[in-house]
Amino acid sequence: MRMLSRIFLCCACCLLAAPTAWAQQAAKSDSFHTEGVFSDITASEGGDYGGMQVYLTDADGQFYAAVTVAEGVPLPPVLVKVQVNVEERKIEFTLPGEGGGRKFTGVVAADGLTLVEGKERRFLKRKCYD
Repeated sequence: MRMLSRIFLCCACCLLAAPTAWAQQAAKSDSFHTEGVFSDITASEGGDYGGMQVYLTDADGQFYAAVTVAEGVPLPPVLVKVQVNVEERKIEFTLPGEGGGRKFTGVVAADGLTLVEGKERRFLKRKCYD
């Protein structure tokens, strides 16, 4: 009788733990990475380029961004350190330049990156390169 009680107790514990394991597995499959390539660079009819591209990457817990700004032509990329709050998917970085540079804050989503500079807001679509 003792053996039957132990088997029943073990099965009951497994059944109680199963929903938690399934919920954790579902959460993992819906996740996405903060890292990626985000861009809104376009070419006008005259052949001029405009927009911005951000390549966000993690190197041993520190985030960096290679930022390319296109103003007529794509300018050389600039590598900057990025402050990241991974849980909230918020980022912050400053492009060097005159007057202290250009400060950007943003939020990473599954489909792209929303950047704010001052009062200007822009959406950079996530690019998938194979």
